Amino acid sequence: MYKTMKITVAAISMLIGAGNALAALSQAEADRLGKDLTPVGAEKAGNNDGSIPEWTGGLTRAPSAYEPGQFLVDPFADDQPLFTIMAQNMEQYKDRLSPGQMAMLKKYPDYKIPVYQSRRTAAYSQEIYDEVKTHAVTANLTGDGNGVEDRGIHAPFPIPGNGLEAIWNHTLRFRGLSHKRTTVQMPVQANGSFVANRFVDIWAFPESFEGGRDAEKDANIAAYFLQIMKSPPRLTGNVLLAHETLNQVKQPRKAWRYNAGQRRVRRAPQVAYDAPGTGADGLRTVDNFDMFNGAPDRYDWKLVGKKELYIPYNAYKLHSPS
Repeated sequence: MYKTMKITVAAISMLIGAGNALAALSQAEADRLGKDLTPVGAEKAGNNDGSIPEWTGGLTRAPSAYEPGQFLVDPFADDQPLFTIMAQNMEQYKDRLSPGQMAMLKKYPDYKIPVYQSRRTAAYSQEIYDEVKTHAVTANLTGDGNGVEDRGIHAPFPIPGNGLEAIWNHTLRFRGLSHKRTTVQMPVQANGSFVANRFVDIWAFPESFEGGRDAEKDANIAAYFLQIMKSPPRLTGNVLLAHETLNQVKQPRKAWRYNAGQRRVRRAPQVAYDAPGTGADGLRTVDNFDMFNGAPDRYDWKLVGKKELYIPYNAYKLHSPS
């Protein structure tokens, strides 16, 4: 389901150097959270033509038909596309399309983008909102920009002052205290053929542990990550374990790979930067995972403004077993 959304755009160029870090927000700036901004820093108001509505708190309760542990229930099942973008009419909508979307429309005649009514369903608990506001006036980039000090457990820079702060918001966004997911990756060859790679990913954040974050052991740990390959058969049983460090220039992520065929565990220092991603046939790199992850030091991040784009948002139809 595509909808209209205004996003902050961070431009990336392949240059070394993070730029200068900014100071934490003032209390007056932080007081905007929950007023003209949402509690996590997004624009609360809608846009001029009404295609993006005002944020009024998000979706905080599951539909009555939902049963825990089952597939999600679409709360907007009756919604129909407002319009569909195709190669023939994309020029009409190009101001809200990304270069990648336009390239897909040009290359594949059957590719379509159905656009639905925009609904701002994002919501967190009040505990997270309070934590964001508390730490908005304390969080700082380290001197080189490769780490964050005095942060909470959610996006540390709700009103980012530069591109690097925006990237850290992505890296340190709240994803629950731990989670497990099954995901499928399909590296598609030039002739259209592909083999589905199925993974089980498990994330655990130090805040979820009994007793909380260990001040010494977890001082530079952002998360612990375990990935288990379930298919195809040639890769089944391979495992990746990573201790995701916060400042990866100061202390690179610790990673180990278990090769099921060899029945051996090896350290994997190559799991970083532009090394080939797992099961991707060379079509993505390690730092492409999760859109971007890892140390930001090989890029120069800049905020270049905001733009309204059609983006995938609620994936209920894609996720539905029917």
